[in-house]
Amino acid sequence: MKFINFKKLLKEIGHFNFLTISVLLFLTLTAFFAGQNSLPPIDRDEARFAQASRQMLQNSDYINIKFQDEIRAKKPVGIYWIQALSANFLGEISISSYRFPSIISSIISILFVGLLARLIFPIYQSLIIILFFASSITFIGETHLAKTDATLLALICVQQYYLLNLILKKGSLLQNKYLYPSIIWLVFAFGILVKGPLSIAILFLTIIAFCLLKKDFSLIKSLNPLLGIIICLVVILPWVLAINDSTQGLFLEKAFNDDFVNKLKSGQEGHGAWPGAHFLMLPITLWPIAIFIPGSVLFALNNKTNIVVQFLVCWIVPFWILIEIVPTKLFHYSLPVLPAIAILSIGSLFHFKSNINNINNNFFRKIIIYVSIFFGLGGVILGGAILYFSSKFNFNYDLSITIGAITVFIITIIIFFLSIILIIKSEIYIKQNNKFIYNIPFLIVFLATIFNIINFQFILPKLDYLYPSKLILNKIKDIKPDAIAITGYHEPSLVFLLNGEVLLSSPQEVAIFMAEGKNNIGLVEDDALKEFLDISKELNSSIRTDEVIKGYNIAKGKHVKIHIFKNQTFDLR
Repeated sequence: MKFINFKKLLKEIGHFNFLTISVLLFLTLTAFFAGQNSLPPIDRDEARFAQASRQMLQNSDYINIKFQDEIRAKKPVGIYWIQALSANFLGEISISSYRFPSIISSIISILFVGLLARLIFPIYQSLIIILFFASSITFIGETHLAKTDATLLALICVQQYYLLNLILKKGSLLQNKYLYPSIIWLVFAFGILVKGPLSIAILFLTIIAFCLLKKDFSLIKSLNPLLGIIICLVVILPWVLAINDSTQGLFLEKAFNDDFVNKLKSGQEGHGAWPGAHFLMLPITLWPIAIFIPGSVLFALNNKTNIVVQFLVCWIVPFWILIEIVPTKLFHYSLPVLPAIAILSIGSLFHFKSNINNINNNFFRKIIIYVSIFFGLGGVILGGAILYFSSKFNFNYDLSITIGAITVFIITIIIFFLSIILIIKSEIYIKQNNKFIYNIPFLIVFLATIFNIINFQFILPKLDYLYPSKLILNKIKDIKPDAIAITGYHEPSLVFLLNGEVLLSSPQEVAIFMAEGKNNIGLVEDDALKEFLDISKELNSSIRTDEVIKGYNIAKGKHVKIHIFKNQTFDLR
């Protein structure tokens, strides 16, 4: 697996640019770690994953997946094992312990994106592709979340790299016959353990599309399906049998009906949208790569006989059609094809001028340019949104947030204009006779990385109003109650921050809970307040409140007011 020949690299780009690339890679890794400790757990998925992994560790139960006492049948066990292992070494209290696997996974993804790029582009171009990929907003966002997606992406990158090597017959006879298929199926099996059907979709759709395109199905034979079945059974079946026995089939039933089928039937949990939504979100979700995507289409058309280009297209197109058809739409659904898009898009900027010159239709030329500009505006919209929301929710009037938000907005504008210049002047860039044009990709990556560092380190963690659970914790952390119950506000982030020691209850249950306890705390969201007070009055409950938490529930998209009730006999000292 040869990646970088340093002598060749230095000869190709010189010592100065090698230093530049090294600094940018370091900054990119810095962006990965920015805000990992200070950014509170995000509702709802991240907090659920982290809490379920913590419970797995605390209970020494590595078969069952539970969020408090409820079976969590959203995803298979793989990510919980990984997060529990991480928390075992780094500590189970901090959310960063559960995010660490996403950081490691992202580094693996970067490495294999580089290896994939090297199969079609020189070292220098491959490194630029890596830098753009690593600074893209969806990728960096998932790096900061304790979820499945970053880990699955790493597995997909490894899987697709060896699949392409198998297609290209890059290895020895022994490697092509046994080693590469074994790696592919092993990684594929782990992908199923991490996120179930999604791993199946990527591999099978890529294979089917490629075979149909080439009108040759020999690839299926080369993969040794029998070996694949054996590997998958060995990796997956033990846990499937164990969880099925432990839950009397309930886990698998809930996973299939409540998660998988519901995603296909309608927009799950209010995340529905029409086909084409992912395309419209492209300018934002794939920033700063998005502006170069129209150029990648031209590049693919002008290199349609290149087997690597064919593979990358087969990786992208069928899966993209699938996520557009599925009613449930989330920003990160495009992540599994981001590596292929990055390779084609950033690779294409080196050939944009020549590609567009091959188009005889002047109208079509203009369309490509205009679409590129439209895609580029996504970054400006993103920067504007951060500026708007940071000012809207900056209730502490923190000047650093304001300065940071203005800075990232300005950065997105600069990147937009630099990208336009790069597209228009790409021919000059290839000839390397203009130092400014030649260094624009480095400048874009540098600015995008600074954007990510500021956003994740200095803006998002400081917007306390967006994290009601954190505010609640800060108010009650010095109190030693016998128990805590909450109604109305049932967000997983609070469960995680309170180490699972909170009862998610109805207004009636909280009222009874407060009436029966001496040193209890009841948390009542404003919408449930009247019912809670009415029942408490009937019970002659001796309670008092002198604290109200105001915040914004991101998961529900609404402002919330949470009242903190204590027993009259509660000793705050």
